[in-house]
Amino acid sequence: MHTVARIILTLLWVAIPALIHGQDFTAQSRDSQRVTPQQLDYFLVQAFNAPSSTQRLALNHIGIQGQQSADGFLITSVLESYPAHRAGLNRGDIITTANGQPFHPVRSFNPSAGSSGAKQTTPVPSKLSINRDGTPLTVTVTPIYENLYDSFRTASVASAQQFNSGNKVVGYVHLWALSRSSNDLISTQRLFEELAQCDGIILDLRDSFGFVDREHLELALSAGARMKLDRPQGWLKTINSSLEDLPGEAFRRPLAVLVNARTRGGPELLAHELGKLERIVTMGKPTPGRIGSYMLDRSTKTAEYQPATQTLVDGEVFEESGLAPETVIEFPLFDSRRDDPQFDAAFNQLMGVI
Repeated sequence: MHTVARIILTLLWVAIPALIHGQDFTAQSRDSQRVTPQQLDYFLVQAFNAPSSTQRLALNHIGIQGQQSADGFLITSVLESYPAHRAGLNRGDIITTANGQPFHPVRSFNPSAGSSGAKQTTPVPSKLSINRDGTPLTVTVTPIYENLYDSFRTASVASAQQFNSGNKVVGYVHLWALSRSSNDLISTQRLFEELAQCDGIILDLRDSFGFVDREHLELALSAGARMKLDRPQGWLKTINSSLEDLPGEAFRRPLAVLVNARTRGGPELLAHELGKLERIVTMGKPTPGRIGSYMLDRSTKTAEYQPATQTLVDGEVFEESGLAPETVIEFPLFDSRRDDPQFDAAFNQLMGVI
């Protein structure tokens, strides 16, 4: 009996954390301090931290983000306008094989991928086997050769939409990437200008990555918006202290900001700052608190995460604490529903106030 009890306790010790974090990227991301060229995240981190545009590593990819599961590669998000999106792949789909071989998000499309990137070849269609809620599917996709910095920016522009409901219009944009380059700041400003006539906007920051600057805050806040940071570390030290005006006016109507456990870095801080206003509500799932920096190591061919454990945001440590949205909305990755309850809640929230 004593042995049985010990076995049960052991199983619980293993199972309870899995149940808590099995559908949440937070625990995984906190433990993953180092990424390698065998991981899709490495190419994302490298592209955003490369010293120049010419040094961003490109690879053949289909525009997905995700994580390994017991059954294959679980898709957590799909980039608008990219091959996976055009092929109809969805969040929650599990890719099991590519051309009959076990699927890997890097190696399946880049057999020779390494620290120097992936070799550009003539695009070759790949037949993917998909598990969608227990139903097997087969789709054919042709990868695109591009660095993930450019891919995230392109998907952001492609995401902009407007939805009519009666005499009200709700805008939507998914800012996959936040960048502090002048071109990207102007591009983001133009996205907001396109939606300026909407009665409200859903700003989707789920699975978003990058760096925030004061100009991002001015897209929705009044000029002179400040971010209170004490003891900044890493990239946070370089947040622009000047307030250069961008063309156009800040969007001053209601905003619903969507975040999740893969909202990392600058997008977390942007959501935190926007959420201080009464006309802006944050919704979704808590963010992981990953506002530190990645150090690219040429000798080991890895990117090492350096947490910003000393940095205070509004007097509190943000690293590993993250943002708790005002309204928590469940959206399990393994949920069989094909709609988006977080988007639906954001839409209903805006329709209730505009």
